Amino acid sequence: MIIFDFDGTLADTISLGLTIVNDHADKYKYKRIDREKNGHLSAMEIVKLIEVNPLKLPYLMFVLRKKIGQRSDEIQLFPGVKDLLESLKEAGYQLGILTSNSTKNVSEFLKRNNIASYFTYIRTKVPVFGKKEALVKAKKQLKTDFLYVGDEIRDIEACKKSNTPIVCVGWGLNSAEGLEKHNPGLVAKTSEEALVLIKENAEKLTHF
Repeated sequence: MIIFDFDGTLADTISLGLTIVNDHADKYKYKRIDREKNGHLSAMEIVKLIEVNPLKLPYLMFVLRKKIGQRSDEIQLFPGVKDLLESLKEAGYQLGILTSNSTKNVSEFLKRNNIASYFTYIRTKVPVFGKKEALVKAKKQLKTDFLYVGDEIRDIEACKKSNTPIVCVGWGLNSAEGLEKHNPGLVAKTSEEALVLIKENAEKLTHF
């Protein structure tokens, strides 16, 4: 089985998300994020860099996610990702999603892009820094090993802690160069590269 992250992996919520985050910087008193300069930083490093008050982070995440949800119709599927999913589905792989995004946002996005039927497992509303626990729980629920596909250093860290193999894509929050330092040899810059890496590593699993 192959389980995908949603934000920055399947859906380009990053562009819209960073715009909204930066638009609210003055109101919530934190520094703006420069995607080009900070693409190599982990989520926690970015939080520290922009000087968000840790006590206000949960509320801030709630507000910003709500703002993104209000503009969800602007979110696009990354180029080449639908072909990637179709190729994996045709090859017999079961597909899933594990994300911190809301059930409503994910469901509407999948329906809008005609890919809802591709996924047999969907877990939403995972705590931002609770992905390791969610991966462990998914293994128990599914009773099988799986490969995870994500776009953040945070995904790599969670997969290492939960003993989950991961392939990274370089078109999301973290740059390919930043991901490569944490997950050498397993970072794809294009959907074609991703397909090759995913298949190669998924085939190493006992069940797919």
